[in-house]
Amino acid sequence: MRRLLVLTLLVAGALPRAAPLQTPADEATSLEAVVAAAAAYVTGYQRELTAILADEDYRQQIHGQTPREETMPRVRTLQSEVFFMYAPGSDWMAIRDVVAQNGKSIKDRPDLREALRTLPPGEVARTFKAYNSRFNLGRITRNFNEPTLSLLLLTDRYRPHVTFERRRVQKNAGGVWVTITAKEARVPDTLIQDLSRTPVPSVCDFVVHAATGRIRQAVLRTTLGAVTAELTTEYAPDVRLGMWVPTRFVEHYLEGGRVQIGSDPRTRIQTQFEEIRSVAEYRNYRRFEVKVTIK
Repeated sequence: MRRLLVLTLLVAGALPRAAPLQTPADEATSLEAVVAAAAAYVTGYQRELTAILADEDYRQQIHGQTPREETMPRVRTLQSEVFFMYAPGSDWMAIRDVVAQNGKSIKDRPDLREALRTLPPGEVARTFKAYNSRFNLGRITRNFNEPTLSLLLLTDRYRPHVTFERRRVQKNAGGVWVTITAKEARVPDTLIQDLSRTPVPSVCDFVVHAATGRIRQAVLRTTLGAVTAELTTEYAPDVRLGMWVPTRFVEHYLEGGRVQIGSDPRTRIQTQFEEIRSVAEYRNYRRFEVKVTIK
């Protein structure tokens, strides 16, 4: 009896264990489910966050610059109206209308409302990006600083060239949030391109509500030559509109570094270098009426 009992236990221990059953909660937080939910959310969000206007308070600061340009200010503040819009055949976009710089009203500025009424959206975006870039502080050239830009990686246009990875799952009173990383391939039609139209792939971390696909935070990173850029957008519910909207947009740009002279690692000098940090905050969301020209 003792031998038989030992033998029976050994055989039972050798049997493979049954895999744990996957619960509906596990299925909802799988990579495929979260990406599908986020993509569906952004598709609807494009329609909802259009013909929307917000007030923007924007602060730029140079944290380091070599060689230092003495005539360039270290800090600049802008007050703007931001128009969120989408038209078929063009990218969803946020167009900034700068109304004041350092508290002083800007005179003879272009009429954005008239441009939206009479020109194709793509042309309006190009015109105002070029115009608004003159307000950028520092030497680093940039015109892609839009709070909703990162969400385009989840649209049908860009998503086929993006690979996704699930990072973590967190639970709190607001539900289950899943962080996924989206990595863009080097294809001709990347989200961001440099001044010579060379593709510049991006990587973005999205914090996604598993049940609805809603985005709570997006952190977009890219490198353009010697410049690294990180753009962080935070979203929160807006009572007036009954939807989540961008509330805070943080930018960090870094160019250059240090080079070593000779074999001694202590002989490192700083070459051309610049670090810029900017923070935009949004308030007073409301809808606006304008007839958009689609050509």
